[in-house]
Amino acid sequence: MEKIIPYFGAINLALPNEYNEATYLVDGREIDLSLAFFNAFEGEDGITEFSAVKDLDPSVLDRVARFMEELDSKIARAHAACIADFHAGGEVRDTYIDHHLSEFSPEELAALIDGTDAALPVEERMLATLHLSHIGLHPMPDESDGSFAMFDFTFGEDVTNYVVAVKFAEDGTVQSVDVES
Repeated sequence: MEKIIPYFGAINLALPNEYNEATYLVDGREIDLSLAFFNAFEGEDGITEFSAVKDLDPSVLDRVARFMEELDSKIARAHAACIADFHAGGEVRDTYIDHHLSEFSPEELAALIDGTDAALPVEERMLATLHLSHIGLHPMPDESDGSFAMFDFTFGEDVTNYVVAVKFAEDGTVQSVDVES
């Protein structure tokens, strides 16, 4: 039996792919979507391990479909969370932007902020270039990270391997804004 999920298409309930990919267009930019199914459990050494899912409960896909509704609204909330975190002196400012400001050469920085408002401080110009690159859905999270979805923002994959990860609960509320690699 299969169930259709927005953007991902048909998902086989009996033996779903562990990792499903799709794309979504945001502001003229193609972003990656991923949908992962796994069971998390504590391994012998206390480290969380993962195993493939067989016989996926249809309610899991219903939850994913509900989350995917009004995706543009969730993207806007994730972006607003990045901006709010920056202005509060949080991870976006102190970890992501300040780190890259100290790492970029003058030429790299100039290329990054080219086309932004020159009247703004350089940190705000960098913030203006932050854009969504990936949305990862993991409707069966392990206990260490109870997020349902993660929206990754970046200056560009060709510029850095760090992302600002905005984590969402299943009900669409923002749980946290973190920097990850």
